[in-house]
This record gives sequence, C-alpha cells and structure tokens, in this order.
Amino acid sequence: MYFVIKQAIEIPEAELLKMYRMRYKVAVEQWGWNIPTAKKGLDKDQFDTRFTTYILVYNLNSEMVACGRLNPTVQPHLLSEIFPHQCEFSGVPKGKSIHEFSRFIVDASKLTHSQQVRLYLLVCLVATEYAISIGLKQLTWLTNKSKYIKSIVVWKTRPLGLPQHYPDDDAEYIAAIMDTTNEAVRRLRRFCKLEGPIPLSDIPICDSAQAA
Repeated sequence: MYFVIKQAIEIPEAELLKMYRMRYKVAVEQWGWNIPTAKKGLDKDQFDTRFTTYILVYNLNSEMVACGRLNPTVQPHLLSEIFPHQCEFSGVPKGKSIHEFSRFIVDASKLTHSQQVRLYLLVCLVATEYAISIGLKQLTWLTNKSKYIKSIVVWKTRPLGLPQHYPDDDAEYIAAIMDTTNEAVRRLRRFCKLEGPIPLSDIPICDSAQAA
C-alpha cells in the first residue's frame, strides 16, 4: 500500500477527481447516502477546499482504495454546518488544535475483509501521527455507531451527542471527539503489528499520468 497525505493544493486534479469518484461509488452507490452535492458520479462538497488535507491510499497496482480528509474546525466544516444537531451535549468543538476527520472511506470491492479491517486501522494511524506532527490535540468526526464503539479501544474518545438514526443506510451515527496522543499511536501500531511510523509516499507517477 502507498499512503499519501497532502493538502489539496499539492494534489493533481486528476487524483482529486479519482477520490471524488471513489467516494461517490462507495458512499452513494454502495452505502446509499443521500448527499445533495454529489452529482455526475462525483462526491465533492463545500468542505473540499484548498485548506483540506487528504489521506489517499493506493494499492500496489496504483489504484486508489481509501481516503479521508482533515479540515480545520476554525473554518466551516461538516459538523458545524450540516450536523450541529449531533453535538447536543456542549456544541461543536472548534479551535486551532482541533481538526475534523471526515469522508473516511475504504473501497471494499478491491480488498478482502481482513485487508479492509487493517486498512481502516492504518488510515487512523496515519491521521493520528499527522495530527500530532502538526500540533493537533484532538480530532472530531461523525461516524457509524459500531465504528465509534470500536474506536474506544484506540483513542480516548467522548461522544458529542446521542446517536441518531439515518434511514439512507438504516444506521445510527454519532459525533465524537478523540484525543491524538502518543498512547493512541502505540495502540494502533500494536494492532497493525508495526514498530514505527507508516512510510508516506508521493502520488504514484504512473497513476497520476492517466486521464481521470
């Protein structure tokens, strides 16, 4: 696997289009999410900005298989603008040391179940290591309730509100905030059987040269 983490302005437009297509394929076509801004096979919204940092994951064939995005909470973001009602306990957390982690998507069609589970953990590890490297203390996210429960064994995680049901995929989602700590990194590395940081790569040259 190749793991890339870069700001939007550093990523070729062809690769961004591939990410938007993958997000649409998984979130809209497979999960059934109703995303008003998703059009013409692309899941791109107002929170895909020049300030966004993306995690892109490629397999050994240079095919994109997973992604995630990090947005500063001092800027408008998914929780503050679309899902503030999910943060009923004490409002939407905002601050320079807090980013939102969203559009965390793995394309299961290209992976076995064990590969999917490991890749989810690896992306979480990349996000946590990156957050620590730039001085972030916390990440917020809106996630499936089952994934939230699993996240408790990794991060110090607190709910921001009660779970709410969405009919699109007949699932409950919960907003949460998690601490980005060295202990979380150690736990993730242990689960992934890694002794050090995940090596980060550049965009695969053979892949980005293809037409989107």
